[in-house]
Amino acid sequence: MLREWFGHVRGWLTGQRGLLALPDPLRSASQAAHAPARRAPPASPPVAPERAVRMAERTRTLAIRLFGAHQPVDSPRDLFGRQGELDSLTGAVIDSHMHAVIYGPRGSGKTSLVRVFGDLADARGVSVIYLSCAGGGDFGELMLPYLDEIGPATFGMRADDFAHAMALVRTSPTPRSVATMLARVEREDVILILDEFDRLEDKATKGQIALLIKLLSDMRSRVRLIFVGISGDVGDLIDVHASVRRHILAVGLTPIADDDVERFIQTTSQAIGLQFDDEALALLRWLVCGSPYHMRLLSLHSCLCAIERDHRFANTDTVLAGVVRAREIWRETNLRDEALFASLVRDSRFPLAAIEAFAQTAAMRLEFTPDDLTRALAGAGIDPAIMPQLIEALSPALGRLDEGAARLAFEDVLAPQFLLTFCAVERSANQTGPARIIKGEGR
Repeated sequence: MLREWFGHVRGWLTGQRGLLALPDPLRSASQAAHAPARRAPPASPPVAPERAVRMAERTRTLAIRLFGAHQPVDSPRDLFGRQGELDSLTGAVIDSHMHAVIYGPRGSGKTSLVRVFGDLADARGVSVIYLSCAGGGDFGELMLPYLDEIGPATFGMRADDFAHAMALVRTSPTPRSVATMLARVEREDVILILDEFDRLEDKATKGQIALLIKLLSDMRSRVRLIFVGISGDVGDLIDVHASVRRHILAVGLTPIADDDVERFIQTTSQAIGLQFDDEALALLRWLVCGSPYHMRLLSLHSCLCAIERDHRFANTDTVLAGVVRAREIWRETNLRDEALFASLVRDSRFPLAAIEAFAQTAAMRLEFTPDDLTRALAGAGIDPAIMPQLIEALSPALGRLDEGAARLAFEDVLAPQFLLTFCAVERSANQTGPARIIKGEGR
């Protein structure tokens, strides 16, 4: 190495300059005196189109599963906004041995509530039997299937003894014979859930059901009944005597609170990697009016639109695209109302704020009155004098619940929120903006 170094020195002295190379130790020290060159980070490999499609499809599948718009939930963690009702049912039916009536409009979460309650009851050792009521049939046709489902073991009977006892009940299925049979349940508590009880048309059968409730309570039977149905009042669903009311808990499902609606949308969308901005969240809350069904449906399709656009943030444009898609699905089941709503919003006969006040009044309750509409219009700053004309314009979609026409309801109880989607899209086209949608200002 020294020979090589002296060779370079000789070349420099003689004018024959070559490349001067330091010995290895000196060269290493020289290089260490300089900062290392900054290297650019390696570029992320592009996502293959096929993989991107698979990722989007997985996100889409997760969204459909988590939002669960088309099926009832079965887990307490998914029962947003109904914890109070669930606690009331648990305390009254399981702990206090009362019967219960669960009522409310379609889409209010009755089936979800009773399914989650059933799972909780089962976990506490209570046998739960869930059947749906038919539109016709007498008392025996309604109650005998429940007795068959309970079976001999719960009665503490052998199969032949159970068959003999049931044969006697089948001969004369009266409230007393059924109650006497149910009073023989001794192995465990039993809850019989009668879903879609509003479909029961025979008033005499409803009267016999009321008597059965009283007899079961008087006999201190281990069997309780839960009735579930579409109704605005417990008296419309099941006519019970004053002596029976003290044995029944009435659970009316009202719209979910705005805070719970927002919490559901935020929590569920974040679980699939999406985020709604504040205006989009407020628009969805305004549209769903506390309905669990619409909350899940409109949020789901808003998320699906964001996924298809490869967005991770959903704004009001995404929400509007999503609700239009959801409305197109609803349209296939209600062509008449869809066409009526589109025409009403386009022809400018009524201020959008008036139509919105009408829709929100109908969405927040199963039935409403002209007085309810008058107050809603006045609250929106609209002359209430247009109320009769507005009712007439929407009359093809409305049903009158009595001869005096004092109680009104949409024949399709899911329709009011879809009417609001027409108003929201029209406001967007007129560039009145999401803020005015929420406040209901102007046209």
